[in-house]
Amino acid sequence: MTEIAAQPKRPTTPDELSAAIAAAAQTGTQIHLTGSNSLPLTRFDAVRPVQTISTLRMNKLLEHAIADMTVTVQAGITLESLQKQLAWHNQWLPIDPPAPGGRSPGHRTIAGLIATNSLGPLRFGCGDYRLLVLGMRWVDSAGTLIRAGGRTVKNSAGYQTNRLMIGACGSLGAIAEVTLRTYARPADEQCVLFFCDSYPQAETLLAATLQSATVPAYVEMIGGRSFRANPLQLPASPAILVIGFLGRPEVCTAQVQAVRNLNEARNIEAISQTAAQAGRLRLWLTTEPAADVGFRIHALSSQVCPLMEQVEALAAKTGESWLVAEAAAGIIRGSVKTSDASNFWTQLREIARARDVTILATQGNFPGTPARDDDLLRRLKTELDPQNCFGLPPVN
Repeated sequence: MTEIAAQPKRPTTPDELSAAIAAAAQTGTQIHLTGSNSLPLTRFDAVRPVQTISTLRMNKLLEHAIADMTVTVQAGITLESLQKQLAWHNQWLPIDPPAPGGRSPGHRTIAGLIATNSLGPLRFGCGDYRLLVLGMRWVDSAGTLIRAGGRTVKNSAGYQTNRLMIGACGSLGAIAEVTLRTYARPADEQCVLFFCDSYPQAETLLAATLQSATVPAYVEMIGGRSFRANPLQLPASPAILVIGFLGRPEVCTAQVQAVRNLNEARNIEAISQTAAQAGRLRLWLTTEPAADVGFRIHALSSQVCPLMEQVEALAAKTGESWLVAEAAAGIIRGSVKTSDASNFWTQLREIARARDVTILATQGNFPGTPARDDDLLRRLKTELDPQNCFGLPPVN
């Protein structure tokens, strides 16, 4: 059993974070980085002790260049706090990350979101962290504070080593500060829901939408069983395709109508949603209920509908389930309540293996296989964390 220090360290500045990591590394202690503790990050050697370091007190907005539309923040600031401060200047970060266990997505920290590469439906139309993150200060396993990138959009000098931290789950270093690109808040949001009779019908409409002249901000697929608990009291069907748009009201209205007029959509029941309704629906799409099994599947967008159908059939045997996919991005998120979590997880991994897709547990503690043996990733880990102070990413 891994021994975890009872009292976590809570630095308030990058220098204090650097000193805490250096002190732990000198004694061979492993470092457990945490913020809101909403997702599992790293796994550790059971023999060596573990020191928890929390970034929650590193929660300041350091600089907001309003005209340049950039903002620099400490690692522990929450998404909700940052969005509120940006809203005063009619700006925002176009991210709506999932929050496993029914927690509020806004309570997650910026560093935690970047470390787990957590994005929601807006990933498709607004880009991922490679576009949002302009610069970063992070601490390596020796306690050295490293600066990467810059604070301006056009700064491209040097290596983009800040990108190594995106999705690394804190296994390569500790994020201390981040500079992000901000965007003007959209004037309107509208979406249209298509109530499809089957997943093949939804797949045909999805392909037609992606090939059309419209520019969706998000494209989501919802399992029929999941949608029965929808917050808007809308009718259910075997598969629901949600297509949303951001921008000026007249532009959103025109694009919604264009999607509804597609040949593939004309025989499918559809309902258009206004800004308030669309916003509530999008929030529901990212708030995963507490469950015995939580997972995320990464696949090609063409595999989403067949996988959704297969996984939903498996979940139907166990009881209550929640299944939503970022259809255009190829990411399926699910939560299942079951009395036999281990058996469900085994069958789910068999589905993933048969279709050659990646699966990651987000809730619960289930057996898995080691992460993919990638030579480049292994060499990066050896160079940046030779003593394995930050642990390893979660198992697949």
